[in-house]
Amino acid sequence: MEWLAGADEVTRDKGVNWLTGAAGAGKSAIGRSVCELCALEQTLLASFFFGSTDGTRNSSKHLVSTIAYQICGINQAIRKAVSDFIDYDPLIFNKSLRTQFVSLVIEPLSSFYANSPQTLPRLIVIDGLDECLEESTQRDILETINYLLATYAHLPIRFLVCSRAESNIKSVIHGVQMNGAVFEIFLGDEYHPDEDIELYLRDNFKEIRGGHIFKSSLPVGWPSKETMETLVDKASGQFIYVSTTIRHIKSPRHRPHQRLDAILGLRPPFKDLPFAELDALYTHLIMMTEDPFLTCRIMAVLAMYPFQCSSDIEKLLQLEDGEVELVASDLAAIVQTAQMDFGDNTDVFIAVDLLHKSFEDFLFDKQRSKDLYINFEETRAWHILRSIEIFSGNASLLVSDFTVLKRN
Repeated sequence: MEWLAGADEVTRDKGVNWLTGAAGAGKSAIGRSVCELCALEQTLLASFFFGSTDGTRNSSKHLVSTIAYQICGINQAIRKAVSDFIDYDPLIFNKSLRTQFVSLVIEPLSSFYANSPQTLPRLIVIDGLDECLEESTQRDILETINYLLATYAHLPIRFLVCSRAESNIKSVIHGVQMNGAVFEIFLGDEYHPDEDIELYLRDNFKEIRGGHIFKSSLPVGWPSKETMETLVDKASGQFIYVSTTIRHIKSPRHRPHQRLDAILGLRPPFKDLPFAELDALYTHLIMMTEDPFLTCRIMAVLAMYPFQCSSDIEKLLQLEDGEVELVASDLAAIVQTAQMDFGDNTDVFIAVDLLHKSFEDFLFDKQRSKDLYINFEETRAWHILRSIEIFSGNASLLVSDFTVLKRN
């Protein structure tokens, strides 16, 4: 909101705010909240929320028409300008995104901004850009935004773009053409998500204890401090885990403490699996990679031995150099990478780690991961044998190679 108001000298000239983070970090929730706030302040021009499973929202086909429809609500002059152009060129929606934006959004707004002295709407929110199925279209949208901001710099329009940090989106955002126009917010640990998640859990458990139909059957002191800590830890800073957990526990047809015990593995699960939404997300992300089976093998290493060097994983799994980085780039929603420099004139290593601790529960549970299932005990035994083979065959390996055995 400070960025939109121009209250920060560093960001006031940035036409794009890229809100990014891991899957389930709360990007869309923040996007919706910003829309609500800006609607109240009359600074919201329009919004579009992509959705990969919705045929009307998983491409750019309806993007400009939706935005044009919303700006028509500002006043009658804009509405007339938009409708007049559609009458003039009925095939406008078959033309390029850039042409559609200029004809149906920019030109009508230009006249409005030029003749209105009042505080004007200026924010366009585009959420879930990574859920637009065509990567080329994702790039086209960003390049169109960049063109509009550069060509029509006199207009006070700003774009809030929310998405995961997919490699093709990052390449455009961080590219030479667009880099100077972007203010980036990454929803990471610096915003102390654990505190927010714990607050969210406490509020919801309080609501359950006070209003659930089976509240009288809840144990005294439920849930325990240890249970709360476990849930916060499993969330890994991602709200999708706790929101799914709470939604499952709140079922009016079941006792909340029994549902929670099932989630924590303390009793058999109920027929309605609690993490169906989360499992669908994990399955979708893996199936979108070039080799889902190889991806699962790599992810199993990360789940068993957190924070590994990519070269160590490649040695362990007998992969070509760079394969782990390629997989990690495809899974930016749940995997993070970082360069490690030991400062002793050695090579720079790429460290890889899971953003979602709950992913290991998914991967090692056949009921949840189905065809992607990894058998924990068999895989760990293979890792041990492979590590022994590596060490017995080459005595000059890097110190970092000991991490696999050490973590076992």
